[in-house]
Amino acid sequence: CVNADFFAPTQSSEERLRLKERWGIPTNCRVVVYLGLLAEWQGTSLLLQAAAQLVANMPNVHFLIMGFPSVEQYRQKALDLGLDGHVTFTGKIPYEEAPSYLALGDVAVAPKISASEGSGKLLNYMAMALPIVAFDVPVSREFLGDLGVYAQPGDANSLAGALHNLLSDPQGAQAKGRALRRRAAERFSWAAAGVKLMDIYQTLIP
Repeated sequence: CVNADFFAPTQSSEERLRLKERWGIPTNCRVVVYLGLLAEWQGTSLLLQAAAQLVANMPNVHFLIMGFPSVEQYRQKALDLGLDGHVTFTGKIPYEEAPSYLALGDVAVAPKISASEGSGKLLNYMAMALPIVAFDVPVSREFLGDLGVYAQPGDANSLAGALHNLLSDPQGAQAKGRALRRRAAERFSWAAAGVKLMDIYQTLIP
């Protein structure tokens, strides 16, 4: 579940601009956001490979990668891939600041490779009304349904293509984001979970 009142797209344009300036994110770029652990099983290297392919054809894209550990390792990998000036690593982000940082994104990405493990970041992205690119695995389908933009699991080329398609259609992307926000509120919010729990409790009471 997700706290859809806390993770909500309520940040002002002035707040977003201040945060971009703080981190040196170009104000004229489309921003792809990732928030989570940095690790191979999370798809971090695949994300960077996809980013390198994407910015070669779409240079006005910037990747905001938030999380830990191994920040320096992946920062060096990004440099080796020629992503200097196209990616910002923030390190660990305090939970209470996560919505403000996610609000900087035009698109969110979830490159986790596992086909069975949960992916709570998807619910946070959804509540923030972000259109989402994810690998086509069961947990992504469960949360995103037909509103996700899917890439072939473990394929950086496919991930780059899915990001390109979404970023090339800003109006369509925004519509997907709004629909995902509604889906999060209706199916995965704390309030919706509370109703389900109460229904379960009622069936258990003799």
